Amino acid sequence: MNDDGYPYTFVGIDTTKSDAYQMDTLVYRFESAKSGHHYVVHVERYLHDLHCVKFFDDTTDDGTGKFCQLSNTHEPRAIFRTVVEIALDVLRNNRKASFMYIGAVDKKDKLSQPTRRYRVYKQYMADFDLHEWFEPADFEEYSMCVLTNREAMPTLDDRMAFLNNILVFANSAIE
Repeated sequence: MNDDGYPYTFVGIDTTKSDAYQMDTLVYRFESAKSGHHYVVHVERYLHDLHCVKFFDDTTDDGTGKFCQLSNTHEPRAIFRTVVEIALDVLRNNRKASFMYIGAVDKKDKLSQPTRRYRVYKQYMADFDLHEWFEPADFEEYSMCVLTNREAMPTLDDRMAFLNNILVFANSAIE
């Protein structure tokens, strides 16, 4: 199994915004050498250099629910490795970038529990030594992990204020 990830291409910037906090979306694409599936990666840019990384198999590009679909290609490590490499590419272009990922809900998830995707993402993130650049903060009640940039927010107070703002935003999005 190829755990090294796949070559990816920067497609462009989508200026469509989903809410008042979003600035734009960086769009990338890659193809799985194993399955031949094409994937689209959205890196949504928000205020304060926060980036939310999302991806989907482009055969499910039907609008709503595309981030919740399972591709069943049985190659999560290579796909996730590619997504992490894209996030590191964003970091090379913006040294202040912080990241978050949210495990989308699928039909097998149980209410009031972290989603299966969140648990898988958390497991795979443990394989990457990103502590030099980021301080991770897990919010299981939202199935969300935030990787706070240590260079951009050098003190614990800075990072805590940043995380508090994210939680305020997350709570407002749920209501």
